[in-house]
Amino acid sequence: ALTLERNKSHVIAMANATAWHHPIHLHGHSFRVISRNGQPTRNREWQDTVLISPREKVEIAFVADNSGDWMFHCHVLEHQAGGMMAVFRVA
Repeated sequence: ALTLERNKSHVIAMANATAWHHPIHLHGHSFRVISRNGQPTRNREWQDTVLISPREKVEIAFVADNSGDWMFHCHVLEHQAGGMMAVFRVA
C-alpha cells in the first residue's frame, strides 16, 4: 500500500487514458481539485469524489489527517472489478 505521512499535505495526479468517465472516490478524506489538464481550477470546494473525463488529467490536494487504511477507487463497479481500486495508508 502507498503510505502517506500523517498531517502533511499531498497532491495526487491522475490521468484518464480511457474513453470512459471515471468518478474517482477517496475514503476517509476530503480534497480539492487544484487543476484539470494542467490549468488551475477556480472553484476549489471540498469533495470526496471527482469525475474525470476521457483523456483528462486531474490533480487533487488534501491533508492526510485521518490515520488508517483507506480505499481510493472508481465508483463504477465494473471498473473496480477491473482493477481501478487501491488502498493507501496514512501513518
